[in-house]
Amino acid sequence: MLMPSKTNRQGELSPAELSLFFSNLELIYHSGLTLTEGFDILRQSAPGARAKARMESLYDSAAAGLPLTEALKKAGGIPNYALSLLRIGEETGRLEDTCRNLHEYYDRRDELAQALRAALVYPSTMILMVFVVVVILLTQAMPVFDQVFNQLGFELTGLAGSLLGVGHALRSSALYISATLAAIVVIVLLLRLTPAGRRLFGLLYEHAPITRELSFKLALQRFAFAMATMLRSGIDISTALVLIGPIIENARAGEKLRVIREGVDSGTGFQTAIEQSKLFPPEEMSLLAVGFRTGSDAQAFDEVGTSIAVVTERRLDRLVGAIEPALVGIMCVLVGVILLSVMLPLLGILSTI
Repeated sequence: MLMPSKTNRQGELSPAELSLFFSNLELIYHSGLTLTEGFDILRQSAPGARAKARMESLYDSAAAGLPLTEALKKAGGIPNYALSLLRIGEETGRLEDTCRNLHEYYDRRDELAQALRAALVYPSTMILMVFVVVVILLTQAMPVFDQVFNQLGFELTGLAGSLLGVGHALRSSALYISATLAAIVVIVLLLRLTPAGRRLFGLLYEHAPITRELSFKLALQRFAFAMATMLRSGIDISTALVLIGPIIENARAGEKLRVIREGVDSGTGFQTAIEQSKLFPPEEMSLLAVGFRTGSDAQAFDEVGTSIAVVTERRLDRLVGAIEPALVGIMCVLVGVILLSVMLPLLGILSTI
């Protein structure tokens, strides 16, 4: 049985880059070009020094007669999951089909990544806007109101006085606050660039109450699309379940995958093992049952992945839709409290003059 080595994410191509690369490889095989000719074309049109260096390495390896998987492994940037599929494609003579399947798989991965980024960017922007508006009101507007009260012979007291004190504290420690925020940003970026940091963010994303179910659904989607890709490439079930392990990063889904793998290894049918693991909800399981019964299991996994993708997008939309009004409401309340804390006393003073 083919055992995948531990995936090393450092230096890997992004899903979008992988989708484009395997699309180009599919065209090379479909056109009948040799790998040397194909990589020669790609190296001449490679965008950027890094991509050009990778294509130069692939061209040199192909010219030296190395197989595709050895050339890709030497050049770097290709996940072990894809290398394993390509190695099987070489053995079965189905490299064109394998490249097409990998192109479709990473294209879906890229669409999912874009949907996640879009879902995160807007709430983050709203939170930043709330923070900036409140800071401006406390540090710029409150001192102006304080001057108005002083000119009228009064002082800001109560909530308004406390908010004025907060504003003065923010202004006097602006340098320290800026340095702290910059340090936090740098630490977050460094964590995102290190394996340990990515694991930490992954654990937070997997176990946070808001994103826990979303993380599980994304793992199911990745499992379904990866299974469809491998079954189309002619990989047997046992090998497919081993290869798919490293790309399922959700612990809950990984545990269910372990149950499926143990069931298949003990002689239980694949369909029965999936049903016993309760990996998929009944709706998706019914699709798989029909696929297994009709011999179109790869297509069934594709449909299940698509169905989960639709559900995931709706869940993301609902999450963003719930966060947006909540943030707007918080900003309105904060701004209202700050303004009313000075406007109401000011109106009371003006009414007595």
